[in-house]
Amino acid sequence: MERMCRTHGPTRRPLGCRLLTLVVGWALSGCNHLVLEPILVVPTNQPVPYSARVQLADVGAYLVQSGATMIADPSLQNHVIAKVPSAERAQPQWEEAIREYVLGRRTFRQVVKEGPADLSMTLRVFIYVDPSTSFTFNHIYVAKVDGALRDPHSGRVLLDYVGTGQAVGAVSRGGQEDDREPINRAVRAALNDLFGKLEQDKRWQHL
Repeated sequence: MERMCRTHGPTRRPLGCRLLTLVVGWALSGCNHLVLEPILVVPTNQPVPYSARVQLADVGAYLVQSGATMIADPSLQNHVIAKVPSAERAQPQWEEAIREYVLGRRTFRQVVKEGPADLSMTLRVFIYVDPSTSFTFNHIYVAKVDGALRDPHSGRVLLDYVGTGQAVGAVSRGGQEDDREPINRAVRAALNDLFGKLEQDKRWQHL
C-alpha cells in the first residue's frame, strides 16, 4: 500500500491510502484534550424529587467506516476503525461540564458532588465520526449517551436511558479543531434527549 500512496501528479489516491491518512490525522490530533464546552440549558418543568450524584464513567471518540451511519446496524461500535484519545484524556473536564449541565437543568432536587445522595447516576458518552461515502460529503458526528440510575447502597440499576444526537461537520477535516464544534453539538443533543426521557418517565411514581 505504501507504493500506491507515493503517486505523483493529479492521480487520485486509492481509498485505502486516504483512509490511512485520515486515521493517522486522528492519532496526531489526540495530542490535545477535546474540551466539552459549557452547555446553555433551560431548567426543566418536570424535576425529579430526589438528590443524585452524577458521575461520568467513560468517554470515548471513535472513527467509523465511511457510510456506517447510513446503514441499518444500530451499533456503530461494530464499525470502529480507530480510537481518538483526546476525549478520553479530558474525562475530568467533561464530567464537570456535564455536572454543571445537570445543575442548570435542575433535573434532580439536588446534585451532590460528595457525600450521600438518594440516587447514583452513571453516564457513558460515545462519539462516532463518519467520514461519509467516498470522502466527498460532510462528516457526520453521532453521540450516544448511556445513563443508569442506581441505588447507592446496593448498586442495583433502577432505571436506565439512552440519548442520541447528531451533527454535521465539514467535508474535509484538518484535525481536532474541526471536530470541536460538531462534537459539542452532537453531545448537547444527546444529553437533551436522555434527560428529556428521564424527566418524562412515569416510572418515577413507582420507585
